[in-house]
Parts: sequence; structure tokens; C-alpha cells
Amino acid sequence: MHANSRSQFLPWLAFAIIAIVWGTTYLRMKAAVETLPPFTLSGARFFIAAPILLLIALPTIRRGAAGLTWTTFRNAALIGIVLQVGGLLLQAVALKHIDSGIASLMVCLNPIWMAVMMGLRTRTRPETRVIISMLAGLLGIGIMMGGPGGGTISALGISLMLVSSFFWCLGSVQARFMELPRSAFVNSGIQLLTGGAVLMVIAYTLGEWDTFHLADVSQRSWIGFVWLVIGGSLLAYNAYSYAVLTLPIEIVSTYVYINPIVAISLGAVIDNEPVGPNVIIGGAIILLAVIAIVSGQALQRRKS
Repeated sequence: MHANSRSQFLPWLAFAIIAIVWGTTYLRMKAAVETLPPFTLSGARFFIAAPILLLIALPTIRRGAAGLTWTTFRNAALIGIVLQVGGLLLQAVALKHIDSGIASLMVCLNPIWMAVMMGLRTRTRPETRVIISMLAGLLGIGIMMGGPGGGTISALGISLMLVSSFFWCLGSVQARFMELPRSAFVNSGIQLLTGGAVLMVIAYTLGEWDTFHLADVSQRSWIGFVWLVIGGSLLAYNAYSYAVLTLPIEIVSTYVYINPIVAISLGAVIDNEPVGPNVIIGGAIILLAVIAIVSGQALQRRKS
């Protein structure tokens, strides 16, 4: 594969990974927090993944090609704290109160958050096509929640998911305007390491370590934890860090429209959650909305 073709292919591969793999993590997170405390769980998964990513990037760091300076380290650390503590941690806590399908549906508000934040940051207005497609995606979410497969509703869980989405989008948008390491592995590794460190300190401060015993962790929670490390952190988080810097934010944000389809489908297969016509119809509308945004952006690029 030529360098130019590779540079065009990799961002879309990263998008496919976060759209599909992150859709699988909601069910696994739900299983993990059943017997693992959320702060310790979140901190540990990042602490395990971070050294692996940095080890992979070690040759790049030694060559001086990673773009690692004090400034880029500090910026990556700040983004990591916002994304891990404000975003993913609150999501883990919310999953103790709502079903995985509902959580994945709530994250579908991210494109709206991102469009508003990006507009304020750049003082520009999203294209009409993008706005219409986002609204269509939200319509699809509403239809999916309107019948079987909707899951358990909790005001606390919904509130936590809203705040989680806000911080996740804030960190994602700010990353577009900050100088970060050129290596995606280094960038992700620093973010996971610093975010994980803060989470472990919070877990210790709250006394989670005093009441936590490995013998109390179920097999179901261990399976969920391992997949969160491998799929959620090593694979998907690294892909997200790369995609958010190489694709338009409007495209990257649409992964949250695909996640619910994956999450609810897995819930039906693994946990026997009901899937009614509302899920099928809503899912089809969501996919059409994503296609409209992605194809429209691709057409615009060809014209330019």
C-alpha cells in the first residue's frame, strides 16, 4: 500500500474500530462494575494499557520522532484527565444505575455537544446538512428508546451520562487545538497514564481499596475488565486519539450513532435483552444519518 493510500485508509480504519469496538464495551463495563469498584476499575484498566502503548512507541521516542516535549506531554496529560476522569469514569458510575443500551444511547448526544463546542471555538456554524443529519440521528435514538430494548431509566444515571458526555466532548474538541505528541501511541499512552493515576488516587481517597477484595470479583466482571483493557483502552482509545486528529470532528463524533446498534445487539444475544421493531427502525435511521454526514464530508473533500 502506497504511503498516500495508507494515510487515507488508516483514519477510516480507526473510525471503524471505535464505532464497533466501543459499542462492545458498554455491556462489558456493565458486567465489570457489578463486582469491581468503578474508580479502581477505571484507574487499573488505564494503568495496565498505558505502559503497553508507551513500550510499543519506545523506538519512536528514542529516534526523537514522537514529538515528545514538556509542552506536548503536559497537553496530553490534561486531555487525558478530562477524558478519563470527567468522561469515562462518570460513565462507569452511571452504568451502576442504567442499562448498557441506555448508556450507549445517551452518548449519542455527543455530536451535538461537539458541534456546539467546535462552533464556539472556531466561531463558525455547522453546515445545514450536518445539523439535519444529527437531528435525524437523535430521532433514531428516540425511536429506539420508545419500545422494547430501551432498558432501565434512572434520573441519576441519565444525569451522570450527560455530564460524562460534556467532558468527553470538551476534551476531544480541545485536543484539536493543542500541540500533542505526533505519535498516536505516545499521545494515548500519556493520556491513559495520567488519567489512570488521578483515578487511582481518587479510589484510594474514597476508601475503595479498603473494601475491595479480589476474591469478591466474579468471573463475569473479570471478563469485562480484560476486554475493557484490550478492546476499550489498547485498541479503541488509541484509534480514537488518532481519528480525532486526522478526520473532521463531525465524522468522528458519529461513532456514537453506531455504538448503540452494537451494544443493543450484543445485549440481545448475550443477555437476552428484547429487541423490538423500534430498535430496527431507529437503527436504520441512525445508520442513514451517519452515511449522510460521512458521504457529504467525502464529497466536499473531493470538490476541494
